[in-house]
Amino acid sequence: MLLVVLLWFVRLYLHYLSQWLFLQTISVPVTKFQLFPHTVELCYQNSLLQTSEELIMVVVGPLTLNAGLLLMVLIRWGCQQLFDSFPSFLSKFIIALGLWTVLDPLAVFIVDSILGRLGNSVEKPIADAAKLYWVFLRAEESGIPGVLITVMLYTILFFISSTVLYLYFLRLHSEGWLLDVFQRIHGEEGTFFVPLDLEISNQELSYIMKRAEQWRGVNGERRMVAVSDYIWKDHASKPGVSSCDLQRQDESLDSAATWRGGTTVHISVYTVHLSGFQELYRHFLRLPDGAIVEAFGDITGESLLCNEMSTAQERVSEMDSVLHTSSPIKLRERKKSTAGRKGNDIVSDKS
Repeated sequence: MLLVVLLWFVRLYLHYLSQWLFLQTISVPVTKFQLFPHTVELCYQNSLLQTSEELIMVVVGPLTLNAGLLLMVLIRWGCQQLFDSFPSFLSKFIIALGLWTVLDPLAVFIVDSILGRLGNSVEKPIADAAKLYWVFLRAEESGIPGVLITVMLYTILFFISSTVLYLYFLRLHSEGWLLDVFQRIHGEEGTFFVPLDLEISNQELSYIMKRAEQWRGVNGERRMVAVSDYIWKDHASKPGVSSCDLQRQDESLDSAATWRGGTTVHISVYTVHLSGFQELYRHFLRLPDGAIVEAFGDITGESLLCNEMSTAQERVSEMDSVLHTSSPIKLRERKKSTAGRKGNDIVSDKS
């Protein structure tokens, strides 16, 4: 609120200062230029200005504020690109400046109306909204075209300033949080990237595997990495499927179409003791969509592994019915021993 009050004066003085500079540029003498907290008295001889110059006098104030707002928005965008940060105080400053830029023609009109500047007086300055009216009234004995042109100009300025403020508020203000909220409300669920609760990155998995290869226990234990590929196939291509399974398969036919032939990779890290006993240390699943999640608990059989895969896949796709109908699985298992021993490749088909 303090910024809004402060920028009232910044907006007011920038508006009239730009008009004064324009008059100095075209060499029109200014008889009075006095600042007040609520307005500025800018008096000059209107008859010395042509119609086009008076039109510029109407729009030069709001255009200056729009140029200032656009400059601040560009500075904000540049800081985000270069430094990925921007002071919150300046962000609020841009919002307050944008608000007054949009409301500037209306604020000036209200103050001028209260001060009685809509008429043509030698002692008082003429309101910006009435300048073109009196110009056309003197030239054509009708001020209606001047009113229509003024309304059209102010409408265009309103749309320009509103667009700049809207784009800034949507995409840049507070690191674009409003755009994030807008996309979350209106976006499709499949367009969002939401990691699974137990998901890890490929780099982290690679680091875990390297550490496993280097690990040595106090009693001579080492760790071995086993990699198994699970290829999921369709029910209908195999005989002996129950009617209940076929019915459940038909219900999820559309969603399952994209998963047919998908491969799920199971990566296990075992601690190998000197006696040959293998103890599960950690294991991970690489799902068909590329997500890598860590699974917990020992897997003594394939059914328990399927349950782990079904739980991890629940948030990615609606395939629970497919995963729990015991679809035929072709299992290819390849084991890599970090102890320097050659592991035997195991290929098995399980139903």
